[in-house]
Amino acid sequence: MKSADRNIYPWAFGTSFLILTVLIGFLIVKTYQLEDKNYQIGQLNLVQNAYGAAIMDDKIFPGGDAVFQRELVPYLSIWFKKVMDKSSDAERYGEVRMDLFLQSMRRRQSLDSLFRRIVQQQQLDPALIYLFHFDKLELYNAADSSWRVFYGSSGDNRAGAISGSLRKTSLNNRVFQLAVSDKAPIPYRFTYSLYVDYENRNWRIIRQMVPVFLLSLACIAVIVLLSYRTYKNWVNQRKLADLKTSFLNHIRHEFNTPLTTILVSAHSLIDRDTSLDNKEVVQLGRIVERQAKRLRDYFEQVMGSVALQEQQATIVQVPVDLLTTEILDELRLRYQGEIEIEYVPLGHGISLQLDESYYFSILDNMVSNAIKFNDQIHRAIRLTWEKGADEYCLKIEDNGSGIAPSDRDALFTAFYRGTSSVGKPGLGLGLYYVKSCLDRLGWTIRIENSASGGTIFYIYIDNESFNSKKQD
Repeated sequence: MKSADRNIYPWAFGTSFLILTVLIGFLIVKTYQLEDKNYQIGQLNLVQNAYGAAIMDDKIFPGGDAVFQRELVPYLSIWFKKVMDKSSDAERYGEVRMDLFLQSMRRRQSLDSLFRRIVQQQQLDPALIYLFHFDKLELYNAADSSWRVFYGSSGDNRAGAISGSLRKTSLNNRVFQLAVSDKAPIPYRFTYSLYVDYENRNWRIIRQMVPVFLLSLACIAVIVLLSYRTYKNWVNQRKLADLKTSFLNHIRHEFNTPLTTILVSAHSLIDRDTSLDNKEVVQLGRIVERQAKRLRDYFEQVMGSVALQEQQATIVQVPVDLLTTEILDELRLRYQGEIEIEYVPLGHGISLQLDESYYFSILDNMVSNAIKFNDQIHRAIRLTWEKGADEYCLKIEDNGSGIAPSDRDALFTAFYRGTSSVGKPGLGLGLYYVKSCLDRLGWTIRIENSASGGTIFYIYIDNESFNSKKQD
């Protein structure tokens, strides 16, 4: 395994984990915002509607308007005049009057009972608390046609609080802010706000989201664990693959060396003078050579099937007729006298993108099987091309014994030997190796018996693998 390949996986894992964490964090934040919004839309709206109905005949709260009219309204003209005349005691006068007014409002407020009644009637959470706050008092200055602030207090300033125990106020928990105006004795308007919330709403929402947090953390932990295990397994598999490749190469070398020695020795025995004393030796030499070749073919077939999974296809563009003819000529030489091989060229100088070794193995195994599973005196195999709308098809037909219907589904399985294999040499790897090569090339295969009793193999290749330019 290359160093670059080893390093890319931790980076890929780290990046994926970071993206996943950010995504889950984003979803959690959105879930929190949704819970927060549901609170505002749900409970606050109910409080707003119920409170609005309760003070329909009053300006502030039941009985609050009378306090306002008695404790503050009669003094507005005096206060206004002192401010406009820039009297030295104007500020102190205003502080005293507002302080007396707010104290009176706090003593006579009926908001506690009103709020408890609203919570009960609307079936709200009893844990809700509120704050009623007097925000601002403005008087109209006819001289410049403007409203002038005589008193102002923000929601977090407890000086303007009338009733309620809610400590933290914000736009999110403000039920409403209402402005009330009148013209007597001088034009004035005042603004007050009602805030409703839990003592610590953020923490309550977070507690409600604990299952979401835990599930998210569990998902992250599972993904990290699975990713780590997958990476470790991949590393171990690569090590095993490298070890297997080294082992196969070693076995191939160690096996071929004595096998080659046996074949050379067998040739030496065969090439001796065929005198009476040597005939038996020559015959034994031929037996040794034949069995050694058979053993070599089996060994190469097994090694090829195992090593194929580790190989990478080398795709090149070659003239399909020229390559096929060269391969078949080589096979004719090898199987001279055993089978007649006929090839009908595709023509038109068409090139095909393929791996030459895979293509050779496919044709070699097809011809080998046509010889092995054929009881005819005159064995023959014929290769022709057919062109469809979206693909080309290499049709390979022999005059052998055909394939039993019960064998077709398992024919391409490793070490499978069908009913026609009884009494015939082989390991059941030929068609498995063919199918493996076809899968690597992205080709497909179909089998059927011919009318004459032989077997027809259809190998389908998509048009994109072909190039119809003329070859020089």
